[in-house]
Amino acid sequence: MRRNLKLQIWFCQNQLNSLREASGKISILTMVTSGTPINQTIDGHSQRNLVGHNNAFILPAGALHRCNWQQNLEFMFVGLDPHVFVQVGQELVNPDRMELIPHFATIEDPLLQGILLTLKQEMITSGLNTQLFVDQLKMTLVMHLLRSYGIQKVQIATYSDGLPRYKLNQVLDYIAAHLDQNLELEALAQQVEMSQFYFSRLFKQSLGVTPHQYVIQQRVERAKQLIQKGDLSLVEVALECGFANQGHLNRHFKRILGATPKEIARTCKTSKNM
Repeated sequence: MRRNLKLQIWFCQNQLNSLREASGKISILTMVTSGTPINQTIDGHSQRNLVGHNNAFILPAGALHRCNWQQNLEFMFVGLDPHVFVQVGQELVNPDRMELIPHFATIEDPLLQGILLTLKQEMITSGLNTQLFVDQLKMTLVMHLLRSYGIQKVQIATYSDGLPRYKLNQVLDYIAAHLDQNLELEALAQQVEMSQFYFSRLFKQSLGVTPHQYVIQQRVERAKQLIQKGDLSLVEVALECGFANQGHLNRHFKRILGATPKEIARTCKTSKNM
């Protein structure tokens, strides 16, 4: 059965004096964003008055957890299905050893904070970035958890040659044929029968950019060609090239080409009238 690399993510606020119990089949990563003191018990071990802005804690699947707080609490909650770890780490870790070590809310990890805050921003902006961007963040998050907080140390093989040319061409052809769609990292990796982690690494070694960056570049280039033809409105060009809206097109167009779509359209119109 095909499974996408999906996480359950919530950004929440609780204003009650609360006691919570948690256990289940998913692993839980929580970042406390408000710096509120909390008391925790994980599998019978307790710590009190834990506090720290953007500190995180980890609950492996099946761990028993109790937590209480006295003040307003804001937190970001991420639920990780066991299949997520298999998808990312199947070439790196024995599936029977893909477990996380429990951690109280004392984790101060800049990379972890950065990934979670970027995911939060993606939720706020209603997904203006592509699905590839979000997939890359999720994969990086899962890999970082396995490498830094897993029970088995992850050994990552190194490659210097990137993807074989025929496999790279397969992926590039697939991207070109589906550029107007919401491409996913899993679908690209499946084209060459690789895990998402190694596919991303080898793709970047081949072209010097991530799959997400390459797709954005190709969308901008196609948008430029359509604008030069002059048959479609800018809104239609944006949708035809896989951008969320015209504003999304404008932002990447200006960043990559140094000019706005309207400026390119005016230049082309002037050239045709001369």
